[in-house]
Amino acid sequence: MRRHKTLEELQLELIELLEEKGEFRGSVSEFMELLDVRQEVVIPLLNSLKASGDINYEINGEEIIIRPASFATIPAVLTEEQEKEISKKLKEGYKLIASSTLGGVQSRTLRNIINKRIIIFFRNGSKVEGKLKGFDRYVLRINSFMGKMIVYKHAITTIIYKP
Repeated sequence: MRRHKTLEELQLELIELLEEKGEFRGSVSEFMELLDVRQEVVIPLLNSLKASGDINYEINGEEIIIRPASFATIPAVLTEEQEKEISKKLKEGYKLIASSTLGGVQSRTLRNIINKRIIIFFRNGSKVEGKLKGFDRYVLRINSFMGKMIVYKHAITTIIYKP
């Protein structure tokens, strides 16, 4: 029986591919064959890495172009829309864990919120909600409605949670 790769394994494999080659250009079928995945896995994989600020991608018909996000301009601070949403959530009782204005993500605080629901705001203007399952020096492991994710800390502007 063939073992299916987890979303985390596919994310790491794609990041390594982009680090090695710079970008991927080809058909969706070639991409599926390269990572040995089914078609229904492609979009969730790409969206999870785009949400974490690691890649940008374009699909035009059957052609797909995937580039590291470092090729794009990313704002260093929160967007106006993110600031409004964070302010609203803080008034609802959410707690601020980390923010780019506070100097980054702190391990002691993260240990206290393992298995709690968090909202992560990214430098590229997107966000993701899910349960924090673990972390290390560089990444957070999240379970969201899109599945398991690895989120790189350098892409994060703010993390909030409801105690």
